[in-house]
This record gives sequence, structure tokens and C-alpha cells, in this order.
Amino acid sequence: MRKYGLTIDQLLAVDLVTADGKFVKASQRENPDLFWGVRGGGGNFGIVTEFEFRLNPVGPTVLAGPVFWLMEESPNVLRFYRDWITDVPDELTTIVVHRRAPALPVIPPELHGVPVVAVTCCYAGPVEEGEKVVRPLKQLGKPILDLCAPKPFLVHQAMFDLSFKHGWWYYFRSCNLATLTDEIIDIVADRALQMTSPMTAFPIF
Repeated sequence: MRKYGLTIDQLLAVDLVTADGKFVKASQRENPDLFWGVRGGGGNFGIVTEFEFRLNPVGPTVLAGPVFWLMEESPNVLRFYRDWITDVPDELTTIVVHRRAPALPVIPPELHGVPVVAVTCCYAGPVEEGEKVVRPLKQLGKPILDLCAPKPFLVHQAMFDLSFKHGWWYYFRSCNLATLTDEIIDIVADRALQMTSPMTAFPIF
């Protein structure tokens, strides 16, 4: 959890249609038990028709974006990441992704489809501070592409929209791990190289 936590942590209230067709509102003050359930129970309590979220001040310019290495570098990247991430400020949010580089305009054509491991960053604080924090990551090994740079927060938010085509169905599975042990890192690095679909990705939050 970084500075502002998860999106669900910012949820203030919902409008919801229950399974028996009733329209209700739920928040900390109104139907608090239902609100508690909706925040973790998925669609089991009805259909939410409106969400109200708390906003947090970010940007408007942030240091954000991915740094890419060839997937063969995954063991080195993950071992570095495991140690480095424990010391960074809460302003830094990251995600590590193994996949074939998507055919996006920001990625050079010669890298499209190449198996990569990428660490995407977003520093929710002064850009100059973020550059100091992220510098060791950028200097790790030989990145094949560095797109982590100052940009408007909204540009960063939309950066990967084209990777998730409208109208497609997506399937996700997840699990929780206490830490990235050497054994887990070796398994991830080995299995990631076996991915063949350009739509398959393995993210570590």
C-alpha cells in the first residue's frame, strides 16, 4: 500500500440495487454493514449504479512510466526490486510486469512482441525527489527502454489504455505473497519465458 492506499480505500458511498430490486445508499453512516460488505464482496450484494470517491491531490505533473529490460534479465531485476522497494518513500507506487512488449505508439516497433520485464513507477510527490528515488532502478543493468519521465498524471493514467481493447473479455487470477523469495523469483523468471500470447501478462503489485 503506498501513500494513498488502494482505490477501494477512497470509496465514500455507493448507490446500489439489491437482488430483490430495492434501491439503497450505503456509506459509513448509512447502511454501514452493507457498505462494509460491498467494499470486499464483489457482486454478491447487488449492482452498484454509482460510486462516490475521495479525491487526493496528485501532480498535475508526476514522474511516471515503465522501465523495460529483456525478460532474460528477470532474476536480476526482481532481486534488485525486492531489496530496493523496501526502502523507498510511500510516494512511490510500482508494478512489475512480465509480458511481450505491446504494440503501442510509445514503444519502438522493433520491440513489439519482445518478451520483457518492466517496472512501472509513479511518484506522487515532487518530480525532483522522484528522480532521486528512481535513479538506482534506471541504472540497473542495461534497460532496453526507459519511459519513466515527468508527465501529466492523466497522461500516465491513460498510458496503457490501448493494451486493453474495448469489448474484449479479460480474465484475472491472483494470490498474496509475503515476500519475493529467491525460489519464487526463479519460478517467475522461468515461467514468464514460457508465455506465448501477446495478451498474457503477469503483474506484481
